[in-house]
Amino acid sequence: MKARITDEDMVALQSFPHATRVSVLQRIMQRKPAESVVLDGDNAFEKTILKLRREGYALIDLQRQDIAFTTVWYRKGKALFGNAGSDVAMLLWEMQEPSASTTVMTWRF
Repeated sequence: MKARITDEDMVALQSFPHATRVSVLQRIMQRKPAESVVLDGDNAFEKTILKLRREGYALIDLQRQDIAFTTVWYRKGKALFGNAGSDVAMLLWEMQEPSASTTVMTWRF
């Protein structure tokens, strides 16, 4: 996992405001995701992280479990009619036989 989560990601994680992180996490736990996709394969997690970084997302949360971990990625959206939005993506990586599985869930606030 260390090769997948970079030092820049960890800096973003540590510098993200705690109150905002708590608020974002509470909001995603209270709502169903707008989209949820399960990707199979050992490279799906890395490819998804690369795509999120390219699209301007920053790591704001990382939780490790025994054979799985979750990451939460956040980006401020563009203002629409004076209301600034936010995009949130949660990746759930699970080790399964014979390969890994990545679930991608997204929200828009």
